[in-house]
Amino acid sequence: MPYFLNTFRTPKLGKEAEVVEAVGQSLDAIGGRGLVNVSISAPNAPTSDVRVVGTLLLDDEEEVDGLLDLLFQEDMEAIRSRSHITDMCSQENWSLSKVISNSETIPEGFTPKYINRHFISVKIGKLPETLELLKEWGESLDHRYVYNISVPLGGPVSSVRVTHLVESFSSLQELNDKIFSDSRQEQIQNLLSASVVRALGRVTHITGQ
Repeated sequence: MPYFLNTFRTPKLGKEAEVVEAVGQSLDAIGGRGLVNVSISAPNAPTSDVRVVGTLLLDDEEEVDGLLDLLFQEDMEAIRSRSHITDMCSQENWSLSKVISNSETIPEGFTPKYINRHFISVKIGKLPETLELLKEWGESLDHRYVYNISVPLGGPVSSVRVTHLVESFSSLQELNDKIFSDSRQEQIQNLLSASVVRALGRVTHITGQ
């Protein structure tokens, strides 16, 4: 079962570009597949700072163990060697998530420019039904995009994240129009305990394609 590790960093004022560059270099040094994105429309943008998110894809439980062993071995030397990134930030954290479903194939020549995350709160007892509906929905949409459905391994157990990657802003709007006009909207609304929260980011770096 695939997983991914997200790093969330809030750069100090004036350090945004330096943090973006450093996070990309950090991902390249670790190896594997991943990307970096910068928030351009955060859920609480009026009261929050720009956030830089690094994502590293992990194929299975063994790769999760391997990455965490790498980070924590030798008195956390790998983390210590990245302290210069921490010094440029006012906040930093990690989040490990389990992938439930994702695009089986990546469109040929696909180069993502935007990443749109949807944070979904599901009614207690409705998680399996919700995941199955979201999986069917993601597979059936006729659009040039990549999707990912995941559950975070921290926080409420009824939380789901749906991620869409697209190549242009117009493509994002076309995708949203298809989703909002879909007949499954009523079905999904009946499974939720709160409104869906969205976050839009610009992809700045891709590694290990």
